[in-house]
Amino acid sequence: MIAGVDFEVRPQSITLEERALIHDTRVREIDRVVRESWSELAAICIQVRDKQEWKFLTSRDRRSFHSFDEWLMDAAPVCRATVYKGMGILSVIAADLTPAEIADIEIGNASLLAQVSPAVRRDPEIIKAARNGKNSKQLRQTIRTKYASQHIELMVEKKLRFTTSQWERIEAAYEAYCLVEAGASLETFFEWVVSETQA
Repeated sequence: MIAGVDFEVRPQSITLEERALIHDTRVREIDRVVRESWSELAAICIQVRDKQEWKFLTSRDRRSFHSFDEWLMDAAPVCRATVYKGMGILSVIAADLTPAEIADIEIGNASLLAQVSPAVRRDPEIIKAARNGKNSKQLRQTIRTKYASQHIELMVEKKLRFTTSQWERIEAAYEAYCLVEAGASLETFFEWVVSETQA
């Protein structure tokens, strides 16, 4: 049994349709919690880092931590990259938006807001687009239309396929890059690679 889910509870007592609706509701609930909690998680981790609270904590096996990163790796190993991304975003947008506004914005839109000027971030129309959008396409288009000078580009998505040996080399280079740029996305890494080859 997975925590919170019992696939064997009274299999004959509910229909497949009812079970599907239960699962759909739960997935949507979990998605909402994840979408809304990135800013709270980032804010807490900023406090732990800045006030060096990690020095007062111990790991599950009672070892002391020697750094914030070591604590974070123990406390949130699965979402560590998201935490670092959220901390960076929050440190930029927190001066211009209220905590309630930020809590209503998913991390992709918040990341986009971190790329524009404070005046654009504070625009009620931009805040509304950021809060209403479940992805950044609508927000990107709103910023491009109203504030062309911000140079926000539309996104191009491509599916790439690598052989195992190709991916091993790319992954090793990406991990080395992340040692210097903690929490960097794969997209940021590729952008850096391209900028280095143009130099």
